[in-house]
Amino acid sequence: MDSETLPPRIHNAFLFQAFNAVSWQICLGSPLILFARELGAPAVVLGLLVGLAPLTSSLQLLVAPHTERIGYRRLMLSGWSARVVMLIFLALLPLAALYMPAPTTISALIAIMLIFTTMRGIATCAWMPWVTSIVPRAMRGSYLSRDRTYIGIASVAALTASGIILFDHSGLHAFAIVFALSFVSGAMSLYFLKRIPEPAHRAQPHELILRARWRDLLRDGAFVRLLIFSATVQLFVLSTAAFVTVFVREEVGLTDGSILWITAIAALAGTVALRLIRSRIDRLGSRPFLGLVFLWWAGYYLAWFMLATNLAGDRQLLAPMLMIAAGFFASIYELSLTRLLMNTAGDRPAMTQYFALQSVIVSVLAGLSPILWGWLLDTVQTTALTVGHLTLNGYALFFGFQWLMLSVVLLALMLVKEGNATRTSTLLYHVLVTGPSHRLAAITHRGHFHQ
Repeated sequence: MDSETLPPRIHNAFLFQAFNAVSWQICLGSPLILFARELGAPAVVLGLLVGLAPLTSSLQLLVAPHTERIGYRRLMLSGWSARVVMLIFLALLPLAALYMPAPTTISALIAIMLIFTTMRGIATCAWMPWVTSIVPRAMRGSYLSRDRTYIGIASVAALTASGIILFDHSGLHAFAIVFALSFVSGAMSLYFLKRIPEPAHRAQPHELILRARWRDLLRDGAFVRLLIFSATVQLFVLSTAAFVTVFVREEVGLTDGSILWITAIAALAGTVALRLIRSRIDRLGSRPFLGLVFLWWAGYYLAWFMLATNLAGDRQLLAPMLMIAAGFFASIYELSLTRLLMNTAGDRPAMTQYFALQSVIVSVLAGLSPILWGWLLDTVQTTALTVGHLTLNGYALFFGFQWLMLSVVLLALMLVKEGNATRTSTLLYHVLVTGPSHRLAAITHRGHFHQ
């Protein structure tokens, strides 16, 4: 395979990701949270639903040592087929809820999602090794940009359609239609999954066993530093996204349909970000972009704190702007982290176990933390703390504490190293000074040329 080109039939991977994104944006995203809230589920249950997927990913530790022997394709197809079947039951649940007590329906929802995420947890450990083995190192940033663009466009479509359905219809029937869309899209993703190129040949199983001791992986300094950083981000940043949805629904007053449309626009903003960094990340490295995203987080959670304390202006204008911008920077973070992980672990003999260990440790933390965040929010929900002339309600305390925890994320980020990567300050100088100067010079030059 040419080291500078993507393999043939790679478009099937993009299409698989697109249809899969439509499916999970609904069954693991905002529509699921809104459905649970419609049933009257408390915040701790919302945290549990958010945390099921990362918690069940711990099953990867059992499967990862055997993944090469089973085969990436076989493992993925088996797991994804089973999880798609569970979406049938999810689509029928809103209809059944018309005849069942809310607590029973909530229990059934948790059971369905537990089985769904278990199947996902077993199969997903094959995906990243599969992709890493077929995509050349020099093309991984470009590949991930295209991959995430397909996901972003599909997410926009899924969330827009869900928003229309939930906006024009009321009651549980609308959720049944939305979840049926998730099932159909999941079934379509299987068609393209079967047509993804076979992975490159890797070491034989007996060679992997000699190098696949878990404690040896934890002695890999570069991998451990990246692991610590991604774990802190999951713990203190990404695990609270569901509660932003609750805040804008219950405190800002946005409707369910409006929230889904805003989320769709945020996904579209994410595809714009991917386009902007596609030609740059393989040249500049992931590290400076991770620094840029951290600066955004510092301003982002401070802004939510100000909204919760009514220190900012029009909340119905500022909240959607924050959510849309969050989609832009979330794409940059996810692409940068995934590329750096692929380049860190992709050349190791026990590649599958590196990916599995990172996924499990980060995911278990991410699975537990939404439950803890939900408990914290339930605990402080009715709290009102007066500091000088400022009154801090439960959401203000929630966002304020999260902003303080960004200091832990910063310490972890400072440990992450990447060879041949530029500095975040250099990237900022290029974005804020050099880039605008060049564009202004080009406009001026064209102006003189036409005179």
